[in-house]
Amino acid sequence: MATDDTDTATSSGISRRRLLTGAGVAATGAVALAAAGAGTAEAGVPLTIATGPPGGTVAELRGRIQQTGSTGDTFTSYGFLYAATGATDDDLFDGGTTDVGHALLTVYGTGALVARVFDTAVHALDIDGTLTVYQRSAGGADWSDPSSFAVGTAVGAFDVTIQDVLTVFAPGTGLPVLAGDLRQTMSRGLGGTLSGRRFGTRGQRLRMSANGLGTLVDPTTFNSHHEIAGNWVAV
Repeated sequence: MATDDTDTATSSGISRRRLLTGAGVAATGAVALAAAGAGTAEAGVPLTIATGPPGGTVAELRGRIQQTGSTGDTFTSYGFLYAATGATDDDLFDGGTTDVGHALLTVYGTGALVARVFDTAVHALDIDGTLTVYQRSAGGADWSDPSSFAVGTAVGAFDVTIQDVLTVFAPGTGLPVLAGDLRQTMSRGLGGTLSGRRFGTRGQRLRMSANGLGTLVDPTTFNSHHEIAGNWVAV
């Protein structure tokens, strides 16, 4: 199961946080200078976060998914970004504590079941929905209150298509593996320490992958609860 470690060191001693930040500067620094002019843009500061060249990781997230409805056909997802190209811990968390209660970029989404296949211990679900990224002025998101992740200014929105493959390894418990396509439909300016920059770019396409732990809540309605962690990669 994924952990909440947000700054794991690489073998060279450079943290993944620094690698992601560096990638964002490398990918967008030249664009920033060209768009704003050398006299108005600070060298090396990108005009966007959570963007990058194809194949590069642009964001990492921790989240949860609730499957509800009379036939398990409704999905609510919520969580927070703990890494993004062009952003630092100070941009993403309030007070330097890298946990859900101090997260400043939260996500909230809804989806509907499109297709489902049950086959012994492996279940496959296709889900279509939307996802919105919010920038908070202060921390306060709480896992016990999904609506608390939809607080603040909406700075990015996506159309989402996901395949969720769940491998059941014990009664009522399974390992979800999610693969999804994201198409950004809205990009807005950010505030706070990220003032002058935008979240992503409208029209960009990302590939999402995540896994974690799934727990069956009601076997009659197929209602379940997933804890996940994953990333978004530019395509």
